[in-house]
Amino acid sequence: MYDSPSPLSKNQRSQVRALWRKKGREIAQQFLVESPKAIAEFIEEGWPLVTLYRSPQGPMEEYPKAIEITPRELAELSTQESPQGVLAVFGLKEIAPRSGGWALVLDRVQDPGNVGTLLRLADWFGVDYVALPPGTAEVFNPKVIQGSMGSLARVPLVYGEVEELLTRFDVEGRTLYVADLGGSAPKDLPRKAPAALVFGNEGQGPESRWTERAAHIMTIPKALGSKTESLNVGTAGAIALYACHVDA
Repeated sequence: MYDSPSPLSKNQRSQVRALWRKKGREIAQQFLVESPKAIAEFIEEGWPLVTLYRSPQGPMEEYPKAIEITPRELAELSTQESPQGVLAVFGLKEIAPRSGGWALVLDRVQDPGNVGTLLRLADWFGVDYVALPPGTAEVFNPKVIQGSMGSLARVPLVYGEVEELLTRFDVEGRTLYVADLGGSAPKDLPRKAPAALVFGNEGQGPESRWTERAAHIMTIPKALGSKTESLNVGTAGAIALYACHVDA
């Protein structure tokens, strides 16, 4: 005989829903992950799993400590329009930055989807770390995590003010590249690591302190006669990171 899932308590609901907001995540030092693939990747990488909720016919039934709740309750906890039958609460974990390669700087990149895409690219290209100055979308925002498709579980993060990060790059011997208009095509630049590559705000571009200190301004060339003004920062990031890692 099938046992119905136990109903969620009011406290459980409040604790999970508090993680929808940045302040709630900061207070609890926890965040939500909602796809089976991403949950599995965070578990594999050793992030502390606090609670796993799943609907009775949902995925991840192999986890014996999962708490079964009704699909309706899961929908009430989920930040997604179409929940995937599972939701996990994780605690935070630090990943040690690497050295000798490329660092990626997200300078006030505000769209969570773009930040998620850039984190996934950072994972794909094995960057040393992603630097996050103030004004950039919080990486534990559910939309960022969804956009990164689990890659956040493996990407080292470094936080700091602009001047702090510039000093760090000097100490690490990194050449500073800034993606912006009016520069040189990647093929015309040396592209030698250790280095740091800066992508700026979607509407305003990089802050002046980055461009003033840059050794190179990197511009992705467009076709003669093209009237497109700019590329999405995620698309530009894919092209630039590929150029920095291939035939450099």
